[in-house]
Amino acid sequence: MHMKTKKRSQQKRLLIFRRYIPYILIFCLSISCIIPLVCAHAPATMKATYNTENQDLQVTISHQVTSATIHYISKIEIKKNGEIYNTSLYTNQPTTNSFSYIYKVNATTGDVIDVYASCNQGGSKTAQIIVGQDNNENDTSTPGFELILLLGALIVSIGLLRKKYS
Repeated sequence: MHMKTKKRSQQKRLLIFRRYIPYILIFCLSISCIIPLVCAHAPATMKATYNTENQDLQVTISHQVTSATIHYISKIEIKKNGEIYNTSLYTNQPTTNSFSYIYKVNATTGDVIDVYASCNQGGSKTAQIIVGQDNNENDTSTPGFELILLLGALIVSIGLLRKKYS
């Protein structure tokens, strides 16, 4: 009699384990996908200003990191009127929070300058200015967009699994 009870108990545990294993796998997969997104992030802010006298483009970036040599803004790409004007690659960033780069850009009134900055661990930010116009708000990226997509996929996956195993 004791053997039957033990066997039933084992079968019940196995059944419970099989029922919840998809949830456990989705949870583990979600965590492994979210960790890089949390560690790697786009610059918090990026502002571009153009000095027509000196023909200098100043790009000010806020990208807070713990180590500027491991996690940093690795690429700044400048486009003038839709054409690539300059691409600068970096192996670190000057500080662990906010910093500026200055680039010589030959531009005239009405030229559109797009600046794209990307992190070596993922995430990017863009800004656009029009030379000769007031460009107070020139940060055009959507912060956290990748995280929203991941969370949406996670919710849909859990919903599908609930329907399948209900």
